[in-house]
Amino acid sequence: MPLTGKNALQLVGGGLVGVAAAKFLPTLLPPNQFTSNNLGRVVVTGISAFAAGWLAGRVSPTFGGAVLFGGLMQTGSVALNTLLPNFTIGGVPIGLNGMGELMPGQFAVPQNPLRLPPPPAPPTNARIGVNGLARAYGSAF
Repeated sequence: MPLTGKNALQLVGGGLVGVAAAKFLPTLLPPNQFTSNNLGRVVVTGISAFAAGWLAGRVSPTFGGAVLFGGLMQTGSVALNTLLPNFTIGGVPIGLNGMGELMPGQFAVPQNPLRLPPPPAPPTNARIGVNGLARAYGSAF
């Protein structure tokens, strides 16, 4: 499909909605024996993708197809991460858990926290005035 105008918005937005739905819907299920193993996570994510695509297809068939596509992309990502976590191509792991998985080197983490000077102590003989509020409301302020 050409990515122009309203069609592009439906396709790209639907794909993002599909990814988000496939990530969110499995978290609504209580943890059980089926969802705690690798194959179960992939199946539940796939079912979530199809359910989100079907529901979005009732609004617009183009949008529903894009939601299904995005959900299936998330299902593929879950499948790669759970079924092939240590698979490498040319010594580079292909897991999709973050940029650190794609880069063969390690990034340095800075160990110098930002230290601000302590705030100045308030003066000991300070009088807080509220001008007309104290006159209007008495001891409330």
